[in-house]
Amino acid sequence: MTGPVRTYLVTNSSELFGPGARVIIRSSAPAGSVIDRVVDGRPVCVLLTDTPLPAYGNVFAAELQDR
Repeated sequence: MTGPVRTYLVTNSSELFGPGARVIIRSSAPAGSVIDRVVDGRPVCVLLTDTPLPAYGNVFAAELQDR
């Protein structure tokens, strides 16, 4: 069973995409999941967290993970 779709902001996107990069992911996978996505033509793994980012509204933090 999937949960509601949540919006995530990748907080360490500059590691792969350069300074100022902003990667937003939408997913219904639960927090703690690692999901595969293609961003700007690059395959990435993204760790979804339950850490809210109130400065961005109803958005949660996510992090790039090594493949």
